[in-house]
Order: sequence, then structure tokens, then C-alpha cells
Amino acid sequence: MPTIHRRAILALAAGACLAGSAAYAQEPFPNRPIKLVVPYAPGAITDTAERMSAVLGQQVVVDNRGGAGTRIGVQAVASAPPDGYTLLYVNSITHGSMPAMSKSLAFDPVKDFAPVAPLFWYANVFVCHPSVPANTIQELVAYARQNPGKLTNATAGPGSGHDFAGSLFNSMTGANLLHVHYKGGGPALQDVLAGHVSCIYGDGNAKPLVDAGKLKALAAAGPARDPVFPTVPTMDEAGVKGFSLPINHGIAAPAGTPPAVIARLNAAANEALQQPQLQQRARELGLVVAGGPPEKLAQVIQGDLAKFARIAADAHIPKE
Repeated sequence: MPTIHRRAILALAAGACLAGSAAYAQEPFPNRPIKLVVPYAPGAITDTAERMSAVLGQQVVVDNRGGAGTRIGVQAVASAPPDGYTLLYVNSITHGSMPAMSKSLAFDPVKDFAPVAPLFWYANVFVCHPSVPANTIQELVAYARQNPGKLTNATAGPGSGHDFAGSLFNSMTGANLLHVHYKGGGPALQDVLAGHVSCIYGDGNAKPLVDAGKLKALAAAGPARDPVFPTVPTMDEAGVKGFSLPINHGIAAPAGTPPAVIARLNAAANEALQQPQLQQRARELGLVVAGGPPEKLAQVIQGDLAKFARIAADAHIPKE
């Protein structure tokens, strides 16, 4: 996930997790600071959480625990007291690609966590340099098959969302675009803009580049069209039937957290997701508001774990 877009999502997730809890600030829970563990480096989420602290009447401490492919932060919450005061920001990386890439884990991504609420999902859009001789996915697949090795796909690194999306695309179409790995989405995108690499799975930050004709958008990688790219078809609509790899986002707590606390947090998150300001900001970022009961997030997590494990096995992505 590109850093700028990731930080914006984290900031919005913090608001969704915490803003709706204001109605409960005078009740027994919460009656002391809540810690939200984010298994990434610090970003805009810190400022958002500070503003939410005033709304809650309790300090919201953002604990950025990046490293080891999100393992450090995830493990910290897995072993935390199950009292609702330590929460984990989860997504399709922490509970999807990271487990699929790991030889062993010190925690169980399902048994050690209690889902709280699904928040959002977004799907990257497959964009290419204008020099690529294809304006549709079907044209690109046909060209790639007829010209093996000529088209390349930039990724933010092995095991990144780009890497998994590209591997799924290759296995479903036989296009076999060569993956070119970078240390982050920013450098990857720059080389696509320069024409050094053919294509990349970009996010909403690519919209101005598409509008300016510096890139062309061929298809969205999710189950529905990207709100930032409403005229761009999904992969399924473009002919790659069944292709869907959205990046899901949610909140989880340690396993054993009391049901009443989970229910309180879930209600707060869903209330926040209904706020017009939050929904507008989500649309601007290309996020689709999800919401729903804890059981819905549990289903999403199970689906992501199975899907990413299957892609990793099919593409022979090495485990670390």
C-alpha cells in the first residue's frame, strides 16, 4: 500500500474507531485511555487520535509498532489483556498476505483475536504507461500472450498488495507480466511514469496522473468500481471473471474480550461510519464504507486468509 494513501486510511480508521464512542464516554467503558496499535510507522493517525481524545474524554494512545511485516504490532495485541483497552488496526495485510508469507507465527490470526468491526475496503486500479499498446484488459492480455516478457508490473516489494494482485492476474489470464520489485510504492510508481516499467496497481493518488494522460487506467481490482475511478470497469467487468482482491480494513481486540465490550466498540464504530463527514472523506480516498457486526469482519478475515494463501501457493511466493 503506498505510504501516503496508507496514512490517510489509518487516520480515517482512527476516527471511525473512536469518534462514535463519544456517546459512551460517561459510561463505565471506557474509563481510562484506550491504546490503538497500528503495525506501521507513524503517520497522520496520530493527529486524528489526539482530536478524538477530546471527544472521548479519554486519551487515545496510538501505539505505532511497525516492523517484521506487521508481525510485531499484531503479536503485541494478541498477548495484551482482553479488556477492550488495547485494539488492533487490521487489514488484508495483517490478516491476509502476511500470514500467507510467514513460515511460522507466534500467534494465530483467527484464534487470538476478537473481531470488532469492519470499517472500509478499497481496491487498487491497474494503470499502465501510455506506451503500452492496449486500452483494455483484454487487449493487454492478448498483447502479453503474443509478446512474452515485454510487459512488466511494478510492485512495492515481494509480498505486497501489488505483488499478490499481479500474481492473481497472471494466474487467471496467463499474461505473465514480469514483476519488478521496489522498496515501496512511490519508487515503483515513478518508474512506471518514466516508462521504465509497464504497469502498476495504483490507488486514488494515481487519479491526477490518469486525468493528465500520464497513465491510463484499465481496470479496478475489487468487487465494485472505485469511487475515485467510476468510469473504470472492474476486472470482472473487463473480462477477468471472478477476479477480486480488495484491501479490507477493520478493528480487532484480543481474544477473550468481553462480549459487552465488543458490542460497545462495534456500535461506536458503526455510528461513526454513518457520519456524513467521514463518508465524504472515505469517498475522496477511494474507500468504500463497510460497517456491520463483528461476525462480518470474521468472515472477511477468513476469506482473506484463504485467498492470499491460495495466491501465494499458486505463484510460489517464498515464505519468510
